[in-house]
Amino acid sequence: MKDASARPAASLSDKGFGPATVLENLRRFRAHGFTHLHFSHQWTSPDPLGDEALARWQADLEESGVAVLDVHGCHPKDVHLWSSDAAARARALDLFLHRLRVTRALGGDAMVYHVPTHIEPTKEVLAWFVEGLREAEPLARELGLIVALENHYQAENDRRALALAFETFAADYIGFTFDPGHALISGNFEWLLANCADRLRVLHLNDNDARRDHHWNPYDPAGKADWTRVADFLRASPYRKPLQLEVSWRADRHGTHEAFLTEARVAVRRLSAAIGAVVG
Repeated sequence: MKDASARPAASLSDKGFGPATVLENLRRFRAHGFTHLHFSHQWTSPDPLGDEALARWQADLEESGVAVLDVHGCHPKDVHLWSSDAAARARALDLFLHRLRVTRALGGDAMVYHVPTHIEPTKEVLAWFVEGLREAEPLARELGLIVALENHYQAENDRRALALAFETFAADYIGFTFDPGHALISGNFEWLLANCADRLRVLHLNDNDARRDHHWNPYDPAGKADWTRVADFLRASPYRKPLQLEVSWRADRHGTHEAFLTEARVAVRRLSAAIGAVVG
């Protein structure tokens, strides 16, 4: 482990892009010390990422010197592995498999996928969810990728879906994505910290007011996350990748995009110091 005062590697979601081209944004990220990217582009689109678009991203990443750390899976409206409509589940699985291939092509090691949300976690819903994960397992293993399930807005859904997935699948296939902003909204913060550390593979670090998913930087003065508890959680987990923020720039809150990126970098340094050693 390096000393915590060193300048650690760090990652930022493309949700933090400002008003510029992809390449210009990646260069800004790199200039502010963000060595890695969480690729979320088109994560709500029902359409797969085309070969030409993928090639442009690969070229821009190479030119900027930013590497993809991991990738967000696709969640178009009403198209999920747990959808009640069989055709929607089939489309969701196709997108899931496509996004795994995108993850490998971009150099990431894990793909994020939400647990069922905005729905009652019935046995049927959970069975559809697990079956979809089971069907995707051969390709994920072939590509050497982890699928990291992300906590969301409903505490009961988190608990039932995560517990079932962890019980059903080995840790070298199914991991955990921790989103403290979602945990504040669900009220599930402590349960997640107590039960998911050993599966932690992806971070979506952000803060909010426990009412809306604002994607503020960690340590925002109006935020409600307990970053001391988060630091303890990270220290106890097997996570050793760069710290990663899933935060968004807003001109009315941050002013310039440069000011937002500076604030984000300060948050990474502060959390890294709280952990006690650089992660990454």
